[in-house]
Amino acid sequence: MTSTQLERPTTAIRTTSLERGTFLTTDLVRVRRLLEEALDLECVIYKPGSLYVREKGHRPGEPLHGQPYLVLEVTEVKEIPNPQAFLNHWGVFVATQSDVDRAYATLVENKDRYGIRNVQKPKANHGAYSFYFDDFDSNWWEVEHRIPKKQYAALREKGDVV
Repeated sequence: MTSTQLERPTTAIRTTSLERGTFLTTDLVRVRRLLEEALDLECVIYKPGSLYVREKGHRPGEPLHGQPYLVLEVTEVKEIPNPQAFLNHWGVFVATQSDVDRAYATLVENKDRYGIRNVQKPKANHGAYSFYFDDFDSNWWEVEHRIPKKQYAALREKGDVV
């Protein structure tokens, strides 16, 4: 009989990249407007009622061409069966803290256009400066700038703190 008992440092799966996530929407056209206009993401409808989303820059001739990327799959449904909570969120990175503040002001000013329900004020949190908002389908989003010397790599170097 083969044992499935895992012992460190052996892993069950040798992951090479994190590449996919999914979320639901009740209005594909409206969520696409939010993703493209507000979050500056690239979208493509690959079949009726479904949308792929990724960061810009991966097409041939663009700076990120050939590099791995995360794809979000958005599926249109009649209703959201399980509204999402704040801790279940997607995040986008921006270059500076000023970009976070500018994004915050823009989203507050355009809440109705993009169907944004709540926008939390920016603050320093988990090694970043960021804010959170939720859309009309209860999908939560974080707009984040990683604070130098407190980035995730530096936090991982410390190891577990408990």
